[in-house]
Amino acid sequence: MQMNVSLVLVTEEGRQQDVALRKPVSVVGRQTDVAIRIPSSSVSRHHCEVALADHKVVLKDLGSSNGTFVNKRRITQTDLKAGDLLSIGGKVFVVRINGLPETIDPEEAFDDGFVPVANAGGAPAAPASAANAPAKPSPAAKAPEQKKAPLKSLAEDDDDDLIPGKPAGKAGSGDPDDSDEFDFDFLDEDDDLKKQPKL
Repeated sequence: MQMNVSLVLVTEEGRQQDVALRKPVSVVGRQTDVAIRIPSSSVSRHHCEVALADHKVVLKDLGSSNGTFVNKRRITQTDLKAGDLLSIGGKVFVVRINGLPETIDPEEAFDDGFVPVANAGGAPAAPASAANAPAKPSPAAKAPEQKKAPLKSLAEDDDDDLIPGKPAGKAGSGDPDDSDEFDFDFLDEDDDLKKQPKL
């Protein structure tokens, strides 16, 4: 039986966006050659990877500057379970495996999984690995799923490799089945604040 695995981006505003993982290995990072691109200065160029093999979902940090966290624990490598909360550079994803969890409360999941980037760069807090006890599952699936407006696509220019307003790879093609590459376009909150006029 083939596993259906997706990462569901959740925000503190209560929005969510599902990204299906169809490749055996999907790299997450800031660079334009990754499967899931998060263009933020707090995300490393090749931050982490999710591998699907032997009916397991394995998350591996790729030496990222700010760390990869599962249920608020910094990891180097660990098996993921349905409902686990993945934090990458201040962004939070809920792991969905074979349709579980069925419903997600985005605001609660964000609160339960968010790791501030300022604290993320510290020493690893007992990294979990496949040999270690798995991270405690999160109660991300409590409330019924609410229909929210889709996430906005915003251009961001905090890195020379990123071209403002121009999607990377096939991500901007608009094809809903094109999950080989997925490009989240966020304004980096720090850069956004710098560009604001002073009051």
